[in-house]
Amino acid sequence: MLPFFILAALAYGAASFAYGAGTDEGSPVKQWARALLAGAALLHLGTVGAQCVDGNHPFKSVFLATSLGLLIAVAGFLAISAKRRPMRALGAVLAPLGLIGLTLGVVMGPAVPAGAGTVSADLVRAHIALATVGVSGFVLAAGVAGLYLGMERRLRTKQFQPGQSGISLRGLDRLHWWLVLLVTPVFTLAIVTGAIALLREGGPEMLGERAIEIAAAAIAFVASSASLVSRAVWGLRGRKAAWLTMVAFLCMVLILVSYAVRS
Repeated sequence: MLPFFILAALAYGAASFAYGAGTDEGSPVKQWARALLAGAALLHLGTVGAQCVDGNHPFKSVFLATSLGLLIAVAGFLAISAKRRPMRALGAVLAPLGLIGLTLGVVMGPAVPAGAGTVSADLVRAHIALATVGVSGFVLAAGVAGLYLGMERRLRTKQFQPGQSGISLRGLDRLHWWLVLLVTPVFTLAIVTGAIALLREGGPEMLGERAIEIAAAAIAFVASSASLVSRAVWGLRGRKAAWLTMVAFLCMVLILVSYAVRS
């Protein structure tokens, strides 16, 4: 496992440098960025596979789940940017995030999730699996929303010309909507299974002890659901929808931090 981890970490670091180096579209370093990130993702997958062989599967702890979730986010970015000009800003963010997830999974991975010994193992695994997909989906959705907000602001301040990067605001808005549409039901199921696990572990009193996590999950659910409902009913899109996604993403980060502290 260690060789995979070292090579993946180096590849993520090289990809971060390549995405951040130079502004010239034809820069040789820049052309290698996507290939380096793809290589890092494959090595990251190898690390996860080696951990599974050792008995540390992704659904065993929040850190292993976070590692897999960010790997899925990187793979998703590589997929959605395959048939269009690479979205450099999002790649520059996901490369270091992938490295962080990889490191957390290796260094903190063996930790056992709280409550695993008293709650049904299947329920815990289902919750972690759904949360993993939710994390990866929200990372991508927030990344696209951030790109939209940045491009829209530059367009309003006349620092950006339409078509300059090969990515249209309408295209980003549509991609953002599809990502939120796909991830919201999964995130909702993660909240439900998490609440059931808490109730089975210690009854209603446990909900009070996790008040911050529950409040953050509720805000994230309301924000993502409001984005979808408002678009369907009132045609809400663009900047307001993007900000709703950013709120949901920040709440998800707060939940992960709370879980990490408790672990």
